[in-house]
Formats: sequence, C-alpha cells, structure tokens
Amino acid sequence: MPDTPQELLILTGMSGAGRSTAAKSLEDLGWYVVDNLPPAMLRPLIELASAAGSNMPRIAAVFDVRTGSFFADLKDIVTSLRIGTNVSVVFLDATDAALVTRFESVRRPHPLQGDGTILDGIEAERVRLTDVREYADVIIDTTDKNIHQLSTTVAHMFSSVDQSLLRV
Repeated sequence: MPDTPQELLILTGMSGAGRSTAAKSLEDLGWYVVDNLPPAMLRPLIELASAAGSNMPRIAAVFDVRTGSFFADLKDIVTSLRIGTNVSVVFLDATDAALVTRFESVRRPHPLQGDGTILDGIEAERVRLTDVREYADVIIDTTDKNIHQLSTTVAHMFSSVDQSLLRV
C-alpha cells in the first residue's frame, strides 16, 4: 500500500446535469475515470490501483440511476471505503426546467420517464437520489453553466492532488 491514501472521487447526480462533461474534464486532468461501474466493484478497483507500480493515483467513478438496485448500496460502500482512502462525493444538479430543456434539446428520453413525461422521470430520479445528495461532500449546480463553464469549474476544483480541502 502506498504512504498516501488512494484518491477516489464519486461523481453522481441528476441525469442531464453534466456528469459526462465533468468526467471528461477529470480525464483531461489525469484522473482514471470509470463510468457505470457497480458500486461493489469499487473496493477491487481501489486495490488494483493501490498495487505497486499502478498508474491510477486518482480515480473518478461515475454513478447514476442506470446502476439500478446497486445504487442503493453506494452509501454503505463509500462509508467503508473512507477508511484508508481519500473519498469525496460530488453531486451534480440543476433545476427541473434546465434538465427538461437539456433533454428536449438532445431529443432523448429521461432514463426513468417510461411512458410518462421528461418531468415525470426527473421527479422519480430526485426521489431516488435524495439520500445520495444529502451525503455529498460537494454539490455543483449546473443550471446556469454551459459545458465549457462546467469543465472550468471541475478543473479548478479537482486539479489539486489534495482533495481534503473539499471536505465540509
């Protein structure tokens, strides 16, 4: 095990709030980014990254409602990983109106809308993500940010190796 704890950034939040943009920005900063990984795979990933000679000192794992029932386990897994690992949870959010506009502009359905409206999907997702949002270390409101502004925000927040400054 290395002398300094492994850095793990959990990136989550509302669909349409900019997770993909934030993940790309983190990759540009040298973070190793994995998307849609079952939360139970976090510990094996950390162990792999901590192995001697690893080139993954900073890992960002992206989680959303697509992980289905695995998502419910995320809080417990993050809590257990905080021992020996520098873990930060970042939640991306935006107003319902902004999210509806984004989904309409790309002409894609919300992952939870089913036969309902985009707003129905957003409301269902907010309910599912309530607990995750409450234990997030950082909440980024992307309502008034374009992709360039969000990338800049992420770059300013996470270009430093020492994530302990983000803890509130």
